[in-house]
Amino acid sequence: MAKVSFALNTEPHVAEIGDDLVLEFRPEIMGDEFLDAYETIREAAAVTDDQDTSTAAVREANRAVRAFLSRMMLPESAERFAEVQLPTRIIGALLEWTMEIYGGGRPSGSSSGSATASPPRGTRGTGSSRSKASTSTRGR
Repeated sequence: MAKVSFALNTEPHVAEIGDDLVLEFRPEIMGDEFLDAYETIREAAAVTDDQDTSTAAVREANRAVRAFLSRMMLPESAERFAEVQLPTRIIGALLEWTMEIYGGGRPSGSSSGSATASPPRGTRGTGSSRSKASTSTRGR
C-alpha cells in the first residue's frame, strides 16, 4: 500500500520590498477562497482582454490585483499595503509569487490542456533516431 504525507504551512510567507516594507502573507489559503479571490482578477482582465484599454479599465484591473493581494495577506500587512504606492512591476511580481505559492502557478480547476513538459536533458526519448534507423543502400 502506498503512503503519502503532506505538510501544511504554518508560518507566513514574507515579501520584503525595499529596506523597510515587509508584507506577510497567510500561510495557507483554502481552494475555494483562492478561486474566489482569483475570479476578481479574471473579471477585471476580461475587460482589458476585450480591447478596452481605457484608463478606467486599466485602473480597475490594477485595483482588482491589489484587492487579490490584500486578501492573501495577514490583516496588518493588508493595512500597510493599502497605504503604500508601489511600482507596477512590484505589484506584478507579487501577483506571480502569490499565484505560485497558493495556486501552484495557476489556480486549480483551470484547463489541463497545456502541453506536457519535455523530458529532462539527457533522457532518451522513445522515438527512433534517424542515425540508428536502417537506410537503403540500393544503387551502390
